[in-house]
Amino acid sequence: MNKPFSQDNKVGKLHTALGKDHLVLLRFDGHSSIDDLFEFNVDALSHEPNIDFNALIGTHATVELDSMSGDKSFFDGVVTEAQWTGVEENGNTYKLVLRPWFWLATRRRNQRIFHNMDVVNIVKEVLGEYSGHGDTTYDINLTRSYPELEYTVQYRESDFTFVTRQLERFGIHYYFVHEDGAHKLVLNDNMDDFPVIDQGTVPFYPIDGQHRPPEEHFWVWHPRRLLTTGAITMTDYNFKTPVSQMLAEQVGDAQYENGQIESFDYPGDYLDRSRGTEVVKLRTLQERSGDHFHAVEGDVVSLNAGCRVTVGGQQVPGILDEEFLCLRVEYSFKSQAYGSGDSGGDQYAYTAKYIMSPVAEPFEPQRTTARPIVHGPQTATVVGEGEIDCDEYGRIWVHFHWDRDKAYSMRCRVSQNWAGKGWGGMIIPRIGMEVVVEFIEGDPDQPLVTGCVYNGKNNAPYALPANKTKSVFKTDTHQGGGFNELTFEDEKDEEKIYMHGQKDQEIHIENDREKRVDNDQFETVGRDKSISVGQDHTETVGRDARHTIGRDVNYKVAQNQIEDYGKDHIHNVGNIHKQAIYADHLISVGRNVEQEVSGKMTVNVVESITTNTGKHTLMAYEKFTIKGPGGSITIGPSGIELKAPKIDLKGMVSMGGSGSAQVPTLSGAANKALPLVEECPKEGE
Repeated sequence: MNKPFSQDNKVGKLHTALGKDHLVLLRFDGHSSIDDLFEFNVDALSHEPNIDFNALIGTHATVELDSMSGDKSFFDGVVTEAQWTGVEENGNTYKLVLRPWFWLATRRRNQRIFHNMDVVNIVKEVLGEYSGHGDTTYDINLTRSYPELEYTVQYRESDFTFVTRQLERFGIHYYFVHEDGAHKLVLNDNMDDFPVIDQGTVPFYPIDGQHRPPEEHFWVWHPRRLLTTGAITMTDYNFKTPVSQMLAEQVGDAQYENGQIESFDYPGDYLDRSRGTEVVKLRTLQERSGDHFHAVEGDVVSLNAGCRVTVGGQQVPGILDEEFLCLRVEYSFKSQAYGSGDSGGDQYAYTAKYIMSPVAEPFEPQRTTARPIVHGPQTATVVGEGEIDCDEYGRIWVHFHWDRDKAYSMRCRVSQNWAGKGWGGMIIPRIGMEVVVEFIEGDPDQPLVTGCVYNGKNNAPYALPANKTKSVFKTDTHQGGGFNELTFEDEKDEEKIYMHGQKDQEIHIENDREKRVDNDQFETVGRDKSISVGQDHTETVGRDARHTIGRDVNYKVAQNQIEDYGKDHIHNVGNIHKQAIYADHLISVGRNVEQEVSGKMTVNVVESITTNTGKHTLMAYEKFTIKGPGGSITIGPSGIELKAPKIDLKGMVSMGGSGSAQVPTLSGAANKALPLVEECPKEGE
């Protein structure tokens, strides 16, 4: 029976979910960095040839290392890989890979939208979904303020990529702190908040043969400088404030030649110039953070990425008593072999390589995580309240087909065919429509609706392909069942423009309007029609004109009315024809005038009637009477009757025919201007 392995006297120990010393540590190496995931590779030994990997994968494992001073350091991680690697003299060998719980976020890709949140709350929401991996999974140790973002889109990227992209965007570091059985993610944006290692100061002693002092120290120190971009200029555009000055500039502090080379970029990822000033300052520091690096080797077990340390000991040019931040560590530890007679410990088994940066120099997270790009347009469904839902900019709510979290994904601007200051096109997509969405520079945070498409639910206004020759613009009455429509039919020999208005039509032309119809025109008005002409009204009809009026016609002419007929003018009046003329009435007839009255005719003249004619015939078929103040003349079937108190005849009188014996007397009286009635003597004379 094999003797059980024991790590009690070992400098390095391995603790796993399988239990004490079920797996013992042979070798430990790996790396950790600020703003990156650590990875620890562990070689382990066990008597068990068939370890249940299901009991190991996804659980925490911790490497424990003792320092020369007797302090313990822990390197905890989640077992993400386990492999049996063979059999050695003393047992079965296994390889484990430990990674942070945050690495689990690389396993989950997602597409979602965060509404009206700053970067801190966005990160909290994403990281909170991994809270089951340890008692305390993360600490937020931030001092700056961050803007609230209307929309932030995670698009086809892992939770890890999305979070790190946001942290790099706003200049937030992350690193890990380890303890026995757990580790913690820390967010930090201030150099002073990085922890100092317990020793505070670690000495530097150069390598002297094989000699190593009996204390943790550094023995290799190689400073390095790098020429970086020294100035950042950026600009951006905010559609809500389109005329705002957005250019922002920042120059770095490099003192060497060509240390202020400018980099210009657009868009700058900000909405106003004050925020732009902060952004270019951050981007400049991010560029300058690549300048001061120091490559170091040593055996300081407690020095991890994200810790500060002061260098003491022998003089290294430019670094003695200066404080440094550890940016990266590459670990290497090898335990002494486990043999049947082994009872000793591990000696001088731990070494590490470090990348350091002076605390006094700028250090911000590098922007290494690429923004996701939407390659080409997508479609989405218009959503919102009621039938039409838009804001003051005409933005509409859409729901992307990939958005699982919210019914309302985000408000999108809508492309119009024209967009001026108070003029242009304005068509707001309606709720339920499927719209085409494109993204400015492929940025999922900047959608733009560019069109609409039909689908199996929303059909075209006319059945297709039967009506494929029609070009149609048809609307839908808001909260009603009507529509307006303009349709063009392009079928050969059936070309037609059709217009339908559900209610009113208003046309306003500020100057001339010309309309031409080469064939017939038909106009039907269901009720009233009014025409108001400010000056002249001219109508020219090439042939006939017919007007049919169901009831009355009223004409009111403020001044003159002239009617000119080339031929006949016929009036047919079914009842009374009345004319009221308040001045003269002049009639000029080129030929004859005929009047026919079926009943009576009365002419009332206040002053006089004068008739001038070559011949004048007055004809009465039954009786003709002429009346005046002194008598009357009546011509009837039986003769002529004159009634007057006195009748004077002047001029020659000729009388013929077979009249009575009084005729000569009358004739003589007339010729001599004598009275027609002889005066008789009175009785008694």
